[in-house]
Amino acid sequence: MKQINLNFMPLAIILLMLVATPVFAQNFDIQAFSDSTKYGWLNYLERATYREQLNARQNLLQIYELEAHPLNANIIKSSLIPGWGQFASEASTKGTLILSTELVLIGTSVYFWDRAMTNYRLYKNATQTEEIQKYYKEAQSPHQYSQIMLGFAGIVWLYNIFDAIQTTQQYNTNLWREIQERGNNNPVQITPGGVEVRF
Repeated sequence: MKQINLNFMPLAIILLMLVATPVFAQNFDIQAFSDSTKYGWLNYLERATYREQLNARQNLLQIYELEAHPLNANIIKSSLIPGWGQFASEASTKGTLILSTELVLIGTSVYFWDRAMTNYRLYKNATQTEEIQKYYKEAQSPHQYSQIMLGFAGIVWLYNIFDAIQTTQQYNTNLWREIQERGNNNPVQITPGGVEVRF
C-alpha cells in the first residue's frame, strides 16, 4: 500500500503543475515583460549599448581585481614591519620615513635601556652608600627615557597601520582611474576573454 502512494506522488505533482500552468500564464503579461522603456531604455539599440558598456565595465573590474592590492595583506605587512604596507602600495617615501622613524625610536630606547641596566648592575654591586644612591639615580633617568622612546615607537607603529589602510585605499582608487583611462584610450585591449580591437 505504501509503495502505491509513493509511486502516485510524482504523478500527482506533474498533474498539479499542468493544471496550474494555464492559471499563471493568464497573469503573465509578455508586453510588460519585454517593454524596455521601464528600465530607462528608449529602444533596443539603447539596451544593446547598455549591455556593451556593462560588459566593458565587467572586463575592467576583472583587471582591477587582478592588479589591486588587498587591504588585509597590507595591514598584516605593516603590522610585522612598519612601512612594508606603504612600500607595497608604491608609497616608498612614506614607507622609508615610517621605517626610519621606527628604527631610530627603537634603537634609542634600546640604547637608554642598556645604559639603565649598566647603572642598575653597578647599583646592585655597590657597597658604599654614596655609590648606591649615585648609581640608582643614574639608572632611573635612562630607564624613563627608554620607556618614553618605546611609547613613541608604539604610537608610530599604530600610525603606520592606519596610514597603510589609507595608502592602500588611495592606491586602489588611483589604479581604478588608471584602468578606466587605459580602457577608454587604448584601441587594442587585453581582456580576460581575449584580445579586443576597437575602431
